[in-house]
Amino acid sequence: MSRVKVHLCLTACVIVLGACARAPIPYQDPVPVTPPSGPIAVRQAVTIFDASGSQADRFADGKATLESVVAAMPDGAYQAGQIHFGGTDREGVPVSAFDRSQLASAAREATFLEGTSPLYAAFENDLAAAIGDGEGRAAVVLISDGLATDLAGRSGVEERTLEAARRAMEGRDGEVCFHTIQSGDSVVGGALLQSIAGLSECGSARNASSLSSASALQAFAREVYLSEAPGPEPEPAATPVSTPLPDSDGDGVADPMDACAGTLARARVDSRGCWTLSELRFAVNGDEIEMGFASGLSEDIEVLEANPDVRVRIDGHTDSDGSAAYNQSLSRRRAESVRDYMVSQGLDADRFEIRGFGESQPIGPNDSEESKRRNRRVELTILD
Repeated sequence: MSRVKVHLCLTACVIVLGACARAPIPYQDPVPVTPPSGPIAVRQAVTIFDASGSQADRFADGKATLESVVAAMPDGAYQAGQIHFGGTDREGVPVSAFDRSQLASAAREATFLEGTSPLYAAFENDLAAAIGDGEGRAAVVLISDGLATDLAGRSGVEERTLEAARRAMEGRDGEVCFHTIQSGDSVVGGALLQSIAGLSECGSARNASSLSSASALQAFAREVYLSEAPGPEPEPAATPVSTPLPDSDGDGVADPMDACAGTLARARVDSRGCWTLSELRFAVNGDEIEMGFASGLSEDIEVLEANPDVRVRIDGHTDSDGSAAYNQSLSRRRAESVRDYMVSQGLDADRFEIRGFGESQPIGPNDSEESKRRNRRVELTILD
């Protein structure tokens, strides 16, 4: 069966994606390993690889981990497949009889898909379809930084992600074991991955750095895929136990990673902890809010209504297309349009200040349509 690559297109009117741009990323060699042998304990094995935008600085490491894990999978009579996700894009191999060459090829050719990190969607749609109502034990290996977002790039979807994993476990006559491998060292991401691994007694959580040797990969493969481990096993590397970092404003982003401290309760923040009006769209090169998108501000208006003494600054930002002077003017006019709409809904105009930053404060490189979309944004900053 040939490798499958699927690109899904959003029909919802929240996000507009352009053509996918693939930045060249240096290849990193996987760890050479001989797979262990023994009685197979699983009926199905699915490896999920996070190839989303948050992995930009770690993609080569994550891909090397993916290739190393595949190389360590034991030969045997079981089914296996791969799911690579980023935003709405998917790559991978459908679940079928274990075929090392097919799995290794898919891992070696995995591409950086960019986009957001909707891990819940990979569970709800792809994983649920892969393991379905099968029988026996299913092993799910997840390689990710754990920084899950929704399709609009907003954080705070941990419970939805866990619920999606639970639903994927239902319907099987046998247990589902999640084995999470964290790329990077985010405390927030690590906590989510440990929670996913803890959904069943057979799960495990570790950092990718603990799989840097052949012996560690063999021990991992025995734990995940085999029912017994012949001979002495190396001592597994301990997973560091970290004390959760404080989150003073309760927005789901820990204080050390929060770029916009002091946001209001219930404010919809992005992965940086900033109050970004994600469900908003303007006319191309214009400042008018497109028809149907103003209603997406209703939750933000409710938050401001619940805090009548708080003043905010409406900040407009653009991508780098066009001249700096034009972008400066456009960003301010778009911020003014948001203010005018909120005032039309009953908020006091004296509560708002306006500022246009143009292209001067991007939150990512302007090297793809997805990155430019994220840079074109309107944020609310608390003044007092």
